[in-house]
Amino acid sequence: MAGDAGLRNFTTLARLALRGAGRIFSPRSLGPEPGMPFEQAMSTLLADPGVSAHVRTARLVALGAESGWEAVGFDVAPGDEVTVIAAGGFWASKPLDLGFGARIGLWLRAGGTGPIRKTPTNASSLVMESAGALEIVAKPPGEWADEQGGFDTAYPRGGVAGEIGACVIVWQRSAEAGLEAMSRAGDYEGLVARALDEARHPVPAPQGWHYLWRLGEGRIFREAHGADGRTICCHTSGDVGILQFPADFPLTENTRLRWRWKVDRLPCDLPEDIQPTHDYLSIAVEFDNGQDLTYMWSSSMAEGTIFRCPLPFWDKVETHWVLRSDPAGLGKWLSEEQPLKADYAKAVGAPPARIVKVWLIAVSVFQRHEGICEYADIELVDGDRVLKIT
Repeated sequence: MAGDAGLRNFTTLARLALRGAGRIFSPRSLGPEPGMPFEQAMSTLLADPGVSAHVRTARLVALGAESGWEAVGFDVAPGDEVTVIAAGGFWASKPLDLGFGARIGLWLRAGGTGPIRKTPTNASSLVMESAGALEIVAKPPGEWADEQGGFDTAYPRGGVAGEIGACVIVWQRSAEAGLEAMSRAGDYEGLVARALDEARHPVPAPQGWHYLWRLGEGRIFREAHGADGRTICCHTSGDVGILQFPADFPLTENTRLRWRWKVDRLPCDLPEDIQPTHDYLSIAVEFDNGQDLTYMWSSSMAEGTIFRCPLPFWDKVETHWVLRSDPAGLGKWLSEEQPLKADYAKAVGAPPARIVKVWLIAVSVFQRHEGICEYADIELVDGDRVLKIT
């Protein structure tokens, strides 16, 4: 088995290298370019009289791949509306075409104590929750030591190159009004238009759910109501997010996770069990011992395959179970029911006592492709006891 996995991993990396070689002369962009054109465009827009009337304060910041928290240079208060418009990104491996743009790597905090907040895109507005000096950092989505923004020393950042340029604006009143004025004054690579659209049409997390703080807020999941009843729609493209629902539920021999899902498009067409190709869609259960078991739809791995997550930090807490991989099932609503205690014993080990959360996971940050799916009728069941989640 280990030999088969090793051969598969070698083959996967070889296919990635061939794809990367094919993009040497036409590499995929990480987004609008940072540097002088971006800075000049933002400075010109901020200086426009129609825009400056809405701006309390603003600053342009250049962020390196391995820098720490940087003071923006001004304070914020709870309720302040802050817009971050950013360009650029970081490369982990150009030969393998692995990189991430500013849309998933910018974090803010106030007063040096958090809580940390991620900008959902590279042109987003946030309402501040705490007071103090505003700080910003560019960091790949992943491992924090705490919600206050401490870095986990077990996962030192390194091996990435690039730059992110950010324009940080605190508005006199609303971000929407300020961005409307800015859009009348001009734009840079569509970033102002995107920021205005984000302000006008926010995408809240579905009712009762919240994004995992460790990966930050996003625009991946939204609630919908249609012919199939209430569903949660997932659309991921070059980003990552985990949606969580609190669920205090005992784990017994009879505990089942039930749901329906319709996967229209997978974010990866290679085996997902190594880091450079670990893009996938799944539903997961978190237990009271900190472990989670996630049922995923694979593009090419055999159904029933079980593997530990290949990502740092997550390799200690997450186990993947390939539940579906038949392409004939794509685009169809499918009903699932899994015996959680028996599955945990098979995949992880001695089962814990309770379930604490249900997750929806979407990862497309590595290959930067698109994933689309929907979930419905999610529930935990144990005999007559039913916890309806969606």
